[in-house]
Amino acid sequence: MKENTDKREEEEFVSQIRERSTLLKRLRGKGVLWNYIATFGVIGWMIALPTVLGAYLGRYIDTRVGGEGISWTITFILLGLAVGVYSVWRLFLYR
Repeated sequence: MKENTDKREEEEFVSQIRERSTLLKRLRGKGVLWNYIATFGVIGWMIALPTVLGAYLGRYIDTRVGGEGISWTITFILLGLAVGVYSVWRLFLYR
């Protein structure tokens, strides 16, 4: 009795895996262009967002410290750019 139940569960499991693999095979062929466009968009946001936030933070510090300098702005722009590039690198490293 137990062997029949185990065998039936195994057959159901194999059937589910086959259905899902068939679905994945069908979907992989479609939308490859959109997949690349989405990846490119994510990369853009991952670099642009920290860079812009760094610019705003640097400008805020420059106005609070006084003077007309932009040293903190440039520093935080470069720091934000480095964080963005590192994020993209990590994305593709663990993909």
